[in-house]
Amino acid sequence: MKYLKLVSFLILALCAAGCKKADIASSKRTITDMEGTSVVIPKDVNRVACISQSATDFMIAFGLGDKIAGTYRSFTYNPWTLELYPAAKNFKAYSYSVAAEELLADGIDLVITQNTENAESFRNAGIPVVAVHQYSPSGKFDDEMFDTARIIAQIFPQAKKKADAWIKEVQETIRNIELKIGTADKDFLVYYVNGEKSKGLYYSDGGNSMISKIFDIANIQLATEKYAVLNVHKVSDEEMVSLNPYAMMIGGAYQNNLFDALKASPIWSNLDCYKNNRVYRIPVCMIGIENIGVETSLMLKYTASLFNNYEFDMAKEMKTCVKKYFNYELSDSDVRNMCNGLDKFGERMVK
Repeated sequence: MKYLKLVSFLILALCAAGCKKADIASSKRTITDMEGTSVVIPKDVNRVACISQSATDFMIAFGLGDKIAGTYRSFTYNPWTLELYPAAKNFKAYSYSVAAEELLADGIDLVITQNTENAESFRNAGIPVVAVHQYSPSGKFDDEMFDTARIIAQIFPQAKKKADAWIKEVQETIRNIELKIGTADKDFLVYYVNGEKSKGLYYSDGGNSMISKIFDIANIQLATEKYAVLNVHKVSDEEMVSLNPYAMMIGGAYQNNLFDALKASPIWSNLDCYKNNRVYRIPVCMIGIENIGVETSLMLKYTASLFNNYEFDMAKEMKTCVKKYFNYELSDSDVRNMCNGLDKFGERMVK
């Protein structure tokens, strides 16, 4: 009898242990990020450190803003963020160098980031890290432009329908542009200024990047295409004189400050693109529309219209986009200000 009781006890203990393991396993899921890393994440993610402007844009647009505890600090520089999504006032601003200890103290259960420099320290602290990028770590940036939305839909299955609809929207936009303007390369060399940070006119992107992909679709050439995107290129004055681009596009919250710097520079203001009024501001929305985000179709159409015979009503389509994704009614004045890199009151986004 004692033997039977012991056997029964052991069986029950093993069953309990097996059930516990099954419960733990069922509370986790595995996804693959843009670096090809398999990441085990909680089944229910509730507090995200979204250290990526693009991922933050998608999460808000897909109805997941309440899952965001903090975002990349550059995201907070744009006053349109609070206008379109007032709850963003509760987001904490994180830098790429945020410490694992701070994330633990904030109760973060997942990090989504464009910079994985500190990923190992986060993982060692028990915080899963998912990498998303504005470029492809493995090759030519192409279908990867949809990966951030796909990954968010994997983390939050309730967003899959909206993510799939956005992907279809952008794919149809690309097909429409290619149908109307063709796919032949043109000689237009266009320099892009990344104005998300205060790093001057020399801060640009290289090949294998989102901006390079956008330019390819518009049949223009990124002036810094030959440079590696992983080390965001900073051109010299001599290089700019040599490049002498046909046009220039300036984006980000600092775009008006950078335009003033261009006018004040005896070298940059002597470029043909400036003398011929071919320096263009990139409209801003929840983020600068040259970034991967729900505004991507706007950027594709805008760029195609600047350099090709492609008709595009920016005011109409920006209003439609913002209403669709952020449930906000833009006025004509709002659209003009967004297109000029200004806040709702016509002031610079950063002073």
